[in-house]
Amino acid sequence: MKAWEDDKYCLACGEKNPIGMHLVFDVKEDGLYTNYTFPKEFQGYKDTVHGGMISLLLDEIMVNLPWKKFNVPVVSAEIKIKLKKPLIIGKKVTARAFVEKENRKFYIIKSELLETEDRSLVATGESVCVKIHDNFLE
Repeated sequence: MKAWEDDKYCLACGEKNPIGMHLVFDVKEDGLYTNYTFPKEFQGYKDTVHGGMISLLLDEIMVNLPWKKFNVPVVSAEIKIKLKKPLIIGKKVTARAFVEKENRKFYIIKSELLETEDRSLVATGESVCVKIHDNFLE
């Protein structure tokens, strides 16, 4: 593999991906934010968002935090997601990621997903995000 590059086809944030989520991030002092409304195509049980899609959203915001805020590319090495309550298709959510710990090799990043309207907690996440470089795979 050549140097890490973004061809804009990421399922979560790729603007060229016709079936992607097209997430847009907002860097703030206390972390990284995004808003999203899951369509019916991302359901598990009837009218309920698939837990894997919630996990995808939280993973994406956690790996984007170091990149967007500190210009440091990372990959997820370990992810832990806790689903707190079902999320109904069509409900707008707000995700936030923040740095819990950093060292020379990795970040520990935490995240949360809230229903935007009532601020109820849908899910939390924690990830070990390893800092990458051009020869990461060698």
